[in-house]
Amino acid sequence: MAPLSRLNSYYFAYKHLFIPGLLFAVVSSVFAMIVPNVVRRAIDAVPQFVVTWKAVRGTPVESIVYWDLFYTLAFMGLVIVGLSILSGIFSFLMRQTVVVASRHIEFDLRNRLYNHLQRLSFGFYMAHPTGDLITRSTSDIEQVRRYIGPAIMYTTRAVVTIGTALTVMFVISPELTLYALIPMPFLGLSVFLVARMVHVRSDRLQAQYSTLSSRVQEALAGIRVVKAYATEEVEARRFNTESAAYRERSLDLARVEAAWRPVFVFLVGLSSIFVVWKGGGLVIEGTITLGNIAEYMIYVALMTWPVASMGFVITMVQRASASMKRLGDVFDAEPEIAGPSAAPGEGIPGEGMPGEGTPGNGAPAGNGVDVQGEIAFEGVSYRYPESDGEVLRDLSFRVPAGTTLAIVGRTGSGKTTLMELIPRLIDPTAGRILIDGRDVRDWPLDALRAGMGYVPQDVFLFSDTIGNNIRFGRMDADDAALRDAALDADLTGAVEAFPNQYETFVGERGITLSGGQKQRVSLARALIRAAPILLLDDALSAVDTATERTILERLRRHYGQRTVVLVTHRVSAAQDADQILVLDDGCIVEEGTHAELEAAGGFYATLCRKQQLEAELEAMA
Repeated sequence: MAPLSRLNSYYFAYKHLFIPGLLFAVVSSVFAMIVPNVVRRAIDAVPQFVVTWKAVRGTPVESIVYWDLFYTLAFMGLVIVGLSILSGIFSFLMRQTVVVASRHIEFDLRNRLYNHLQRLSFGFYMAHPTGDLITRSTSDIEQVRRYIGPAIMYTTRAVVTIGTALTVMFVISPELTLYALIPMPFLGLSVFLVARMVHVRSDRLQAQYSTLSSRVQEALAGIRVVKAYATEEVEARRFNTESAAYRERSLDLARVEAAWRPVFVFLVGLSSIFVVWKGGGLVIEGTITLGNIAEYMIYVALMTWPVASMGFVITMVQRASASMKRLGDVFDAEPEIAGPSAAPGEGIPGEGMPGEGTPGNGAPAGNGVDVQGEIAFEGVSYRYPESDGEVLRDLSFRVPAGTTLAIVGRTGSGKTTLMELIPRLIDPTAGRILIDGRDVRDWPLDALRAGMGYVPQDVFLFSDTIGNNIRFGRMDADDAALRDAALDADLTGAVEAFPNQYETFVGERGITLSGGQKQRVSLARALIRAAPILLLDDALSAVDTATERTILERLRRHYGQRTVVLVTHRVSAAQDADQILVLDDGCIVEEGTHAELEAAGGFYATLCRKQQLEAELEAMA
């Protein structure tokens, strides 16, 4: 029950539903428990009326006695019906409060989990597959809801029903009650054993469900690669393996639950047998009446479902406990990257790039955000967790506000890692990064990121329209700003070629667009933000030379107005930058302008000559 204690605050929040709901459960059970007493009175009344009727048979009062019996039994029958209706009404009210409360808590839990996931850092997602997190957000929360609603509801009714029935039964005949309770210790032992078995199997089942979800999510996300390499059968076999493991664990749990049911029915049946056997002897002795036997049988029948429900409740509790533990692992995870709260005038809560900070709606700079655009690295190094070597080593440079920095270098030289350090997607392991002379760790994350537009190397588009994907950079952007951003990204012609233009749905991860189109949508998303700092991580790698030339011409209009940091493999994109850094093996090996580096005869000059030769060969072809 320890993991489930985390739900106590939710019970208090919805006490206005839980308290009436549990009271309705008690009242419903009380009305149901009055029925056996009425039945006993009716049965015991029959022999007495029969004796009386026989005594007056053939006399004028015979008809009176007969109809008196008839009306008495009819009245008792109506009382039984009325009690059952009242019990049903309060049972309905119980569900309308307790189950509704459980749905509210489910809603709160799911929203809290999603908001917490938005705050967590990249390292958390590297350690937890997407499918596993989806399972925790759906299946695990549903298991917890079943404990909050049905389990608590059934437990309350069971306690009241069993407690009331046993009290009345002991008052009637302690001896007969003890005979009826003979199977109960065995029932308790079986419940204990089943609970332990269910707990272990439920935990294993949920873990396998996460693995299965991850397999499906990965296969569908990479469906283009799967089809391109014709590996559908391989993926199908992998899925079948995981699905077979899930089926086996489900059957293992089902076998335990199936074995529990006949054991329960057998033990409850023994109680009925003992009641009839011992109760019959007591009736002969005159200790109890025939009506008491019927009353006992009804009490045993009424206890059947509450006792049976305890088996279901135990299963629900065990599953909910395992699920809440898995949810607790997420709730207990703290973001590796966190900043101070925004002070007045330093950004608007809820704005900025989604990630470790508050989930954002992409507000533009200028809404109280005082990022000006100066960037400085002071002895910055970075090492990935569990990595032997450093990706970046002792980097120091300065980018004045409004200038342009180009970063070039071989694949794996650390260019993307350097870019991720600026918006503080990761933190350096040594040194510090300054924005406007202020350490990024002292900036509120929402204020820091609201001042940046970022085009990552790995382009991601949402399953939405082209227009909404661009507006993700600034949710309140009007149509004019949308078209200006698309024009600067050289996207206008491609968009207007679609029948629905900006209302065209791009499919999952932008599957209906080409690589160059997706990259330009991502670029337009960063441009519409109109932020003081623009970060372009190899943002033109998927476009052709002519398109690149057009985009660069339009981007140059932003030079001098904002700080631009771009990673590129093409000299044509870097040559107009105010300064160029050449990275190799995580170190700055060259630094200067295009003319200075070309004259130096190093890596950059070699790259220039190579690309000039390629351009000449293309022109000749």
